[in-house]
Amino acid sequence: MLKVIRTNFDRREMRRDRRTPLPRLVVSIGNKDYEAQDWSLGGFQTIEGPAIGIGAHVTGKLRVAGRDEAYSFEAEAVRCIRTTHGVGFHFLGLSPELVTALDRAVMRRFVGRR
Repeated sequence: MLKVIRTNFDRREMRRDRRTPLPRLVVSIGNKDYEAQDWSLGGFQTIEGPAIGIGAHVTGKLRVAGRDEAYSFEAEAVRCIRTTHGVGFHFLGLSPELVTALDRAVMRRFVGRR
């Protein structure tokens, strides 16, 4: 069973997981790629698109920009971002492989490796 521990301790931020813009993520939904504006273990926000309604469930592939490995995900659209025409998504379930890949991407950034 996957255990998630709160990583955000800012009293003004009510999110469980801290958002990060880097490393960049590329999200494939359908046959189209979208760049994530920011992301956390709770979900991600695209810069533009896709054109779907709030509450819609999507499946796709997610990869760290510059890497070849892609990981499957399922998410729900939870908000539209008018300034960027993007969509905010909440992960409905993360595989241990995806959690590990995201964790490693963050750690590579912290230690200065790409």
